[in-house]
Amino acid sequence: MLRFNQNGQISNPQVEKGLTSPPENFKHYKIKNLKMLKNFILKSVLVSLLFIRSVFSFADEGMWLPIYADVISGNMQKLGCKLKPEDIYNINHSSLKDAIVQVGDFCSGEIVSDKGLLFTNHHCGFDAIAGLSTPEKNHLVDGFWATTLNDELPAQGLTVSILVHMQDVTKRVNEAEDQELEKAVIAGEAEEDGKFTAGVFSMFEGAEHYLMVYRVFRDIRLVGTPPEVVGKFGGDTDNWMWPRHTCDFSVFRIYAGKDNEPADYSSENVPYKPAHFLPVSLKGMKEGDFTMTFGYPGQTDRFLASPAIEQHINSNYPSYVKILEARLAVMKTEMDADQKTNLAMAADYASLANSWKYFKGVVEGAGSTGFINTKQEQEKAFTQWVEQDETRKKEYGNILTEFDALYESTTEIKKLEKYINVAAFAPAFTGYGFQFYSLRELLSKKEDTAPLVEQIQAATGEQFKEYLAATDKKMLAMALKLMHDDLPATQQLNIFNSKTFLKLKDKPGKNVYDQYAELIGTKSIFFSDKKARAFLSKPSLKKLDADEGMKYILSVVELYQMSNMELYLFEMQNESLQKNYIKAQREMYPEKFFYPDANSCMRLSYGQVKPYTTRDKEFKTFYTHHYQILEKEKPGDPEFDVPKKLHDLLVGKDFGQYSKNDTLNICLISGNDITGGNSGSPLIDGEGNLVGIAFDGNWESMISDLYYDPNYARTISVDIRYVLFMIDKFGGCKRLIDELVIKS
Repeated sequence: MLRFNQNGQISNPQVEKGLTSPPENFKHYKIKNLKMLKNFILKSVLVSLLFIRSVFSFADEGMWLPIYADVISGNMQKLGCKLKPEDIYNINHSSLKDAIVQVGDFCSGEIVSDKGLLFTNHHCGFDAIAGLSTPEKNHLVDGFWATTLNDELPAQGLTVSILVHMQDVTKRVNEAEDQELEKAVIAGEAEEDGKFTAGVFSMFEGAEHYLMVYRVFRDIRLVGTPPEVVGKFGGDTDNWMWPRHTCDFSVFRIYAGKDNEPADYSSENVPYKPAHFLPVSLKGMKEGDFTMTFGYPGQTDRFLASPAIEQHINSNYPSYVKILEARLAVMKTEMDADQKTNLAMAADYASLANSWKYFKGVVEGAGSTGFINTKQEQEKAFTQWVEQDETRKKEYGNILTEFDALYESTTEIKKLEKYINVAAFAPAFTGYGFQFYSLRELLSKKEDTAPLVEQIQAATGEQFKEYLAATDKKMLAMALKLMHDDLPATQQLNIFNSKTFLKLKDKPGKNVYDQYAELIGTKSIFFSDKKARAFLSKPSLKKLDADEGMKYILSVVELYQMSNMELYLFEMQNESLQKNYIKAQREMYPEKFFYPDANSCMRLSYGQVKPYTTRDKEFKTFYTHHYQILEKEKPGDPEFDVPKKLHDLLVGKDFGQYSKNDTLNICLISGNDITGGNSGSPLIDGEGNLVGIAFDGNWESMISDLYYDPNYARTISVDIRYVLFMIDKFGGCKRLIDELVIKS
């Protein structure tokens, strides 16, 4: 699955908890969904990556703001695009951008009918599908197809955002005395008293600023999904690999009020009528055909200096790999033991597993591609350019040496940051427990606690509705062990020096971390609905300070506060250096039109259908086919099982109108430039038709967030004909096929 999926698909998880009510100066990024895990992790780095190429250097590279479609139009047309810039982005008439949506804040999707029908990835809809499932009606396992509009299921909490327009507001922001205030004012003006949702996105480390205005739809309903074994066929084994045979799609519908505007869920709402929707083409693609992706890529970092990249590859990413691997091991054991636990944790597990494989792949890719050496050679050219001019020497002469010193001095503190954010916060009770930190502050100051107590009481029901206390104890034991064993004495949680912990001794089958986690879980109010409510009925500072769970929370806070100033200074210095470095690069190549790093706003990329050759294998084919599914089939295997109905359809070649020469195409690859957040993006042909749904990248492209290599980077999409075959022949939901505009 495509990164966050990177990645991006889960609403209110119980794994990555932030501070619901953070203590003063306690800076922690609250993760709203695990598919944003990668974005959260990378944002903590606060750096970007620069590779000096023009818009015309490599046809496939670049995540372009659609308002600049005219700049890249000529090159796209050379590759076979028949669309004009105004067909792609237009605020006066309907255009492609009106059919492209952001699913939640983590994925992309496309509107495919005049009744608001929406295609996205299966993994993007995973959490919504899981939330609508029960052990008795498990839509993840069995799939789901709504036979009528009335059968479509409300996906609570899921939203879909549609871009109204974007605008360059750089001049206004940069001339303002308080830029952050000015951005808020601009966004507020654009929202028109709540009619729209707006924000100002900064590019090139604050050199440019763009207003984005959206309609956010809140009534989204599940229409159809294949079984998980189809939507995730190949599982973790095939994830990030080519060739691929995954039917990674799900179908939703956008509902609106009778005025066609966003509205809360109501049985009176009607299907949304879009300004534009994508026709579907059954023609298929051939090598060299033009392709376009359109969506909401989360974050790239292509403006980093080599010292930052080396810190990622040698320290930061290996830390993520180790921590995530430990978390996944705990989850897998618990999920295998109980079906209800499996259903509750399935979405979280899928996202974390994807993140783990991503970071692992980037580390391996950095070693095999040698791109760091390439970057260092480019930095030599940069240094030579700087040395040729005295003014440049004064302004830019020390940038690279300052980067060297900064990253060399902060490796250990950045590692600690990863362990706090990804290990210490792994137990699900922490997000809930941090609300009591704020309560403790009020109690210690003898201030009014009633409003906050009421807020925590309201959150308590939600916290314990599906809380898995036994699993959380095991997650806490894992976190304790990692925090103790992998960090130096100067970065230890202070609870490790407590009498309670020090008196523990390893026992057969239960080490000291297991014992300590059991003690906390047994005694703390954070692990029990009954105990929490009893405490909240009569809050006491003395009782709170004596609580073992609170001691853990306080220990994490203290560790963070100890590192906070050093991290703050790093961020300030790095931001200043990075901004100057990007400025210098753009001066060095004034004839080149640079695209900004991805930052979760709408982008398009373009390329061609094409195979590729790795360093040890040549992939001559750019399509996969139905018979390869049968070759991979392993009955009963959770990754490679094939439902009997699908097996029989494939064996009998009962493909309907969706095949060619008795062959059903499954997935295809192209050179489009994508990243996390592009999950569910449409793959569009040169005439503006939908030909596939992007869901992944290949193993060799995993370094693309840091460095785009056109020789190896590929986008993997599920062929739209396989999607329609699944809806029609497998799902028996021909009403949806009839709703589409299909071009043969």
